[in-house]
Amino acid sequence: MKTRIIAGVSAALVTIALIYWAPIEVVMLTVASCAVLSYLEFDKLFFKTVIWSRQIGLSIMVLLTLMVLRQSLELTFLLFGLFYLLLAVIHVVRSSLNQTMQEVFQHFSIELVGYIYVSGLFGFIVPILEIPGHGKDYLMFLFLVVFVGDSAAYFAGKKFGKRPLASKVSPKKTIEGALAAVLASLVVAFIWAHWLYAGVVSRDYLIKLLTIAPVLSILAQLGDLFESVLKRSQGQKDSGAFLPGHGGILDRVDGLAFSTPIFYFYVTRILERL
Repeated sequence: MKTRIIAGVSAALVTIALIYWAPIEVVMLTVASCAVLSYLEFDKLFFKTVIWSRQIGLSIMVLLTLMVLRQSLELTFLLFGLFYLLLAVIHVVRSSLNQTMQEVFQHFSIELVGYIYVSGLFGFIVPILEIPGHGKDYLMFLFLVVFVGDSAAYFAGKKFGKRPLASKVSPKKTIEGALAAVLASLVVAFIWAHWLYAGVVSRDYLIKLLTIAPVLSILAQLGDLFESVLKRSQGQKDSGAFLPGHGGILDRVDGLAFSTPIFYFYVTRILERL
């Protein structure tokens, strides 16, 4: 427990420093590094044999997607289509070699899911940060809602949890913990919004900012459960051992997989247009 708390606090301090004081190039390098390490965790989770060409190729695809996503969503969709086609061609060629059709389809599906999953998880972090005006505060708001909620779910579930949330997927998660996560997310969102924006923005703006908090909390928990499905399908408890007491990078940031893209579109399409 002590190791988990120390590692969590250290990671939080580094994250705050990156958001508010680090040059954008340092943030981009950090996000890119985490994305590559996360894909390697994913690859190791599903493939028992290390194939460098696969790992390097998919890591490059993820990095290119992160770079293009900063510039244009339209180009990102085009890039995704090209990568989808590229993976399909590669696996069609493999099907004529020494792999069975079942192996070809399985490997194609795993690689495609890994590419989309990791790209979606990390691809919207820098675009949120670069939103003019409040980008840094938006990203901090997202992290507070997701990670405070995650901590609340862990401690409340451990103390008060009785009813399992999804016992086959994650035996230790409870309904009580999930409700505590939503409540904690609302509380921290309310405190953050009123501390930072009270008297500066309209009431409608604050209401819409607070409205998204429970949605982000639920999406974060779904992201956590989805990663648990990935791990359980392979009989693994953690995706890696990057952070002491927390497991791998994917274990720590899985809550961002679904919440980050939704928050980006919510901010850019709704909140910023008020």
